[in-house]
Amino acid sequence: MTTTYVAFRSSDALHRMTDGFIQRMQAGASEPEPKQVEKIMTTFIEEALNAFFLEPASFSGLSGTQMRLIRIATDTINKATALVIGRSARKMDLQQNQAAAAYMDEIRIAAPDHSFWYVAFPISEALAEQGRRVTATHQAGDADTARRELVAYLRGVTDQALLWYFDKPVELLRFGPILRKVAAVGVDTTRRASYGVINKIIPNLADEQFLQSAEYYRGMQLTR
Repeated sequence: MTTTYVAFRSSDALHRMTDGFIQRMQAGASEPEPKQVEKIMTTFIEEALNAFFLEPASFSGLSGTQMRLIRIATDTINKATALVIGRSARKMDLQQNQAAAAYMDEIRIAAPDHSFWYVAFPISEALAEQGRRVTATHQAGDADTARRELVAYLRGVTDQALLWYFDKPVELLRFGPILRKVAAVGVDTTRRASYGVINKIIPNLADEQFLQSAEYYRGMQLTR
């Protein structure tokens, strides 16, 4: 049975930091590494925002107004997640560091030739198929349906990303009520900012821009 993931390529720097942290925790580290956890997560958020927002925007040739909307959203998400990362990394004990390392190992996938790594999370087959059929629907002449499908797909991907990038780690690390509340605010802010971009940008793209965007997000699917 195959599983479809939404994935982006990890930079060499992020992979080296993550891999080193995972290996040290698996080898029986004697103390937590709050600065390293914060650095890894900050770099991860930057690369995720680039993969999901900034890179497709640059490919699609968006207008200045559209780019400003995206940059406002990414800045908002950066600030919200920085608060979560900063407060949680400093409070994590050794056991939580070890759990975080195991989790980081779970959401990475090696390329077939092991020349690079992906950061990935699984999605349902129904959601994956929704993303796959957008381009064909548009090319068949039903542009309105295609736009609605892409909006729905990206909102679904956003929900799964938040589940894997926020909710699951918070549950795994068993944060106390204060950190849970901080994380919940970060999730809500990120969801609203992401939905705002999706709802405002996708329906207003020119046909060529829309097709480029649809193909880009379809290209983020990885099946194993």
